[in-house]
Amino acid sequence: MKDGTRPTSTTTVILPRHLSRPTFKPVPHSRVASIEPQLADLPIEYIQDKLAELGPDMVKVLTSVEASTNTNTLPRELSILVQDLASDLPTHMLAVYSRQPTGGRRRVTMYPTHSIVWAANCATLPPLPSSHPTAPDASPTARITVPVVPLCLPDPASFPHLSSYIYAKRVDVLLAALLPSAPPSNLQGKDAATEFAWALAREHNTAALVDAMTKVRGLWLNVCALGIFDDGMWVAIDLAWEVLVNALSISVGAPLATASQADAPLRAQL
Repeated sequence: MKDGTRPTSTTTVILPRHLSRPTFKPVPHSRVASIEPQLADLPIEYIQDKLAELGPDMVKVLTSVEASTNTNTLPRELSILVQDLASDLPTHMLAVYSRQPTGGRRRVTMYPTHSIVWAANCATLPPLPSSHPTAPDASPTARITVPVVPLCLPDPASFPHLSSYIYAKRVDVLLAALLPSAPPSNLQGKDAATEFAWALAREHNTAALVDAMTKVRGLWLNVCALGIFDDGMWVAIDLAWEVLVNALSISVGAPLATASQADAPLRAQL
């Protein structure tokens, strides 16, 4: 008599061995100047560096925000309570979503943000509506009204990682968020990257490695869509992808990636 176990089904996934970079586009300086006119004569790289220095305090402000909406439709503006005034007030709420099949229910997640940070780092983000909220004098909190801006992205799930990096420019933090285990501090060395790939292959199954690669690919799609050409961002994407491609190759018994295999996709069965 045959045993009653059902045959296990497998799914084959095909992944590129390299995530290509789009053609470089400069950040429109005029967009930054329209938000902060006093920055008009400063190099965009200088502005980006200074914003990264202010980033941690700006993030503290964002994490203190309380906001809610009682409508099923997206409002044009929203009243928010800011409970930490250590840095600039948020200027907008980004309503992040992805394209859905016709008739599908759209999920929208809203994030408070500062328009200057995105304007200084994104070459293709559409201009945001003008917003310059001010805090009341002698008050520890601020109730302000900000515009709500719909933002369609290929991968909304990875937006928090993207936003965290754009504010602080911490490559180490981004790598830790993208990889399924904490990476070593010297991961950028070739031998260290290969050794870490072997460790990941031992610690995680094929499905977990593919999930991590899906996260990196989602971030890459968002970065390309917004026109972000930050060197540190691309170091993190390239390095995380290289490590995960090699870890998955080890896991499925495929050859490790080489220069001659750069265009050959990696196939894995789940």
